[in-house]
Amino acid sequence: MHLLLVAVAVALSAAGCGKSGPTLLPVKGKVTIDGQPAKEGGVTFHNAANQMIQLVSSIRSDGTYVMMHNRDEGAPAGDYVVTVLVSETPMTPDGNYSGLPKTVSNRKFADPGTTPLKVEVKVDAAPGAYDLGVTK
Repeated sequence: MHLLLVAVAVALSAAGCGKSGPTLLPVKGKVTIDGQPAKEGGVTFHNAANQMIQLVSSIRSDGTYVMMHNRDEGAPAGDYVVTVLVSETPMTPDGNYSGLPKTVSNRKFADPGTTPLKVEVKVDAAPGAYDLGVTK
């Protein structure tokens, strides 16, 4: 009987270890500023139906980003207002940071109320569907 109780307890605890939450779709793109790859900054997807839901990604040195939901890659399907902040950090000739980051993108792209950027996360999105272009 004791062995049966242990087996039931293990089975019940294992049942709670699975992933829960929305199905995530891959969201990868490239950020450009005046047509050139951005080198640093961030991208935020604001859920159009619920502004409290926000997904965040950093911009990599080659301009690419991968959207994350909690600690998993991807985003739930839906419509999003997108904000982008491209920054530059001064560097010394030997590659060390020598100051604080400075925003170089137009501030309208960093405000959910003024950004013109919108995306629909969906199954089978076309190549480049999540690429984002901003200006200075």
